[in-house]
Amino acid sequence: MLELRQWIHSTRFADKPWLVLGKGPSFARRGEFALQGYNLLGLNGVVDEQRVDVAHLIDVDVVERSGDKLLTNCGYVLMPRRPHVHFLPTKRKLEDFFDEYPVLRQLDDQGRLVWYNARTSAPIGSSPVIRARHFSSEAAIDILGEMGVKTVRSLGIDGGGGYSKEFREGSQLANDLPSYDAQFREIEDIVAERGIDYDTLVESMHVFVGVDESQIVAARVLEHTIRKHASRPVRFHMMLNLATPTPKDESNRGRTGFSFSRFQIPKLAGYKGRALYVDADMQVFDDIAELWEVPFGDKRVQCTVQGEPPEQWKDFAEFHPGRQMSVMMLDCERLDWDIDEIVGAMDRGEFTYQDLLFRLCITPEEQIGDDLPPRWNHLEHHEPGETGLLHYTVVPTQPWKNDLNPLKHLWEEAFAEARAAYLVHDHEIERLVRGGFLKRSLVGKSPENLPIKLVNRALARAELVVRGADTRGSVLRRPRVMKVRGRFGLM
Repeated sequence: MLELRQWIHSTRFADKPWLVLGKGPSFARRGEFALQGYNLLGLNGVVDEQRVDVAHLIDVDVVERSGDKLLTNCGYVLMPRRPHVHFLPTKRKLEDFFDEYPVLRQLDDQGRLVWYNARTSAPIGSSPVIRARHFSSEAAIDILGEMGVKTVRSLGIDGGGGYSKEFREGSQLANDLPSYDAQFREIEDIVAERGIDYDTLVESMHVFVGVDESQIVAARVLEHTIRKHASRPVRFHMMLNLATPTPKDESNRGRTGFSFSRFQIPKLAGYKGRALYVDADMQVFDDIAELWEVPFGDKRVQCTVQGEPPEQWKDFAEFHPGRQMSVMMLDCERLDWDIDEIVGAMDRGEFTYQDLLFRLCITPEEQIGDDLPPRWNHLEHHEPGETGLLHYTVVPTQPWKNDLNPLKHLWEEAFAEARAAYLVHDHEIERLVRGGFLKRSLVGKSPENLPIKLVNRALARAELVVRGADTRGSVLRRPRVMKVRGRFGLM
């Protein structure tokens, strides 16, 4: 068998970007794209339907299902040296399965079987350890990073819980996870660490979230609710601890740790395409693709408008009626915002924090629209069938902090789902509870009646942590947190 680095150094592929193909619904759209412009890496059973340059498998069971397709429909097969069996890591080595699956022996005899160390098992030799937590996509993209690939696109790596029509496993994922969503946390971390330009072939909806470390769990629940309803691929960008200049005048400084983050979005997006800005203290109940259908016309920014304060705000002067900049659609190609210039202008006295946050004074008035439907920023109220986005704006009663919010059951249901989908990690919950930013009752709020495979996966992962094979997430670090000033949290 070829060890991963040996294979990388001895094998040459065409000088073009890589496309990772998964079994999600968008795989059915592959005929819309010129696949010949990419090196193709197929995950699991993709090789049954599409010829690829490289097939990647974590579970050895896939070998039995794909059979001779692995010999005829791909150039190389990449697998962990200790592959998974029925979605759980095993101590057996890849070569131990040769008699059981003769296709593996044939691939090895032809010099087409490549092995690597997956993080889920104890490593062998000095071969690099590849990240693999939930789905094959994570390991595949990390391997491309190890190869030095800098441009990666994907098709069929989707959220939700279904497969493309070509694959007949049914609507439930084969590993019994409730959705594919858990992979996105890992993928975003991998592409950031590896410096990979990653995106989906089907145009993504880019969502940028203003967040500080005390709101990590709330932001992940928001992510889950966005992905749960989305009809198109979503790229979720947590703007955490962005480097931002500090205004000289204290009255112009941010009311939260992320007040100025939204003004960095056009630059983060490469001044291309559309982007949605949202705060972390929100929950979504409908498909955000509706917001991408709102025409900009001659506007560069679209937001919602709120003429009257909600019931919870009626006695407080902090509420600013009018346009609400906590939900904004941005035409990044037409916004030349630069945070250094913005703060510099405040320091020169050209405008104040209030002018910037509540009037968006850096954009001409006539270029700001308020055409986003009001249902996409319902402040502290929920109308079943109508509310698209619920905004928990009253900081002391946000439902992750205590039980005072009358809508807490809505958020707690979404929290349980996000936890079951591994978008929220237990170490994050425990860390924020210790810091006083999350109510203690959430530590024990595990979803009931989890499938037995999920229980087995959790036990196996815990065993790996104890053995030291996978300690990521097991160390509870003391968080760097920024306390929010003031009673309310609109900006």
